[in-house]
Amino acid sequence: MSHVHHAARKAGEHFAVLLDSVTLPDVDVTLIRSDAHQGRGAARWLDVELYAMKGHGYPNADLTDSLSAVPLAVDVITGHEVKGFGSVVGGALVGSHGIREGLAIHLRLDVEGEASRLFPLDSREAPAVPRTVAA
Repeated sequence: MSHVHHAARKAGEHFAVLLDSVTLPDVDVTLIRSDAHQGRGAARWLDVELYAMKGHGYPNADLTDSLSAVPLAVDVITGHEVKGFGSVVGGALVGSHGIREGLAIHLRLDVEGEASRLFPLDSREAPAVPRTVAA
């Protein structure tokens, strides 16, 4: 399962670079964490947290630009493979709050596709298969 979490981290880093590239040059975007999750059935997602911080020497940087750039970065990362877990099919901003010198951005990236055998689907949602009895 560690390879899935490593791939989730790589996808989060890719998203942080994308977001950083579409924000103003006086804002630095840094990945804090990116975790892979799976719910019941086929639901899979990445829980990503980023910091958008005022660049050195830019005390009046506009951090709201980072929030407005999130949908664009989600569009760009859609289709990105999270190795052994699936492909990003979309996402949404979950929330944001102020931190010292910046803004914490929390988002969810939805993932769809075949899971590896190391990260199987939750069997509790699988339909029961009736056994046939030979006569």
